[in-house]
Amino acid sequence: MYAFYGSLRRGMALHKKFESELQYKFSMWLPGYELYSLGPYPCAVQTQNMSNKILVEVMQVTNPDVAQQIFDIEINAGYFYRDIQIKNELIGIYLYKQPANNSKVIGGDWVTFFGEQSK
Repeated sequence: MYAFYGSLRRGMALHKKFESELQYKFSMWLPGYELYSLGPYPCAVQTQNMSNKILVEVMQVTNPDVAQQIFDIEINAGYFYRDIQIKNELIGIYLYKQPANNSKVIGGDWVTFFGEQSK
């Protein structure tokens, strides 16, 4: 399972591309992370401050080939993969080491932020 926070969330571009192979499980606010805009997609970084949080959708990828395609897309875009503990399960997430000079996504919800930016 994976925690998606950006373009792989429901309604977003990459989710639409892989929709038939993504099974939504639940959404939750993940503490200890901040979200930054890279333009058309976000990056998340881990922080020491547990009051920082991002909205993730936990999904099962039902096809190993699609999981590999998502891995390749994310790694080629500069993310790294990490397993994190959510509800006593190891869940995969793609993160950035540094947000560089990118702007912070206030509120931690990419779908809301992206919708507001495209108005």
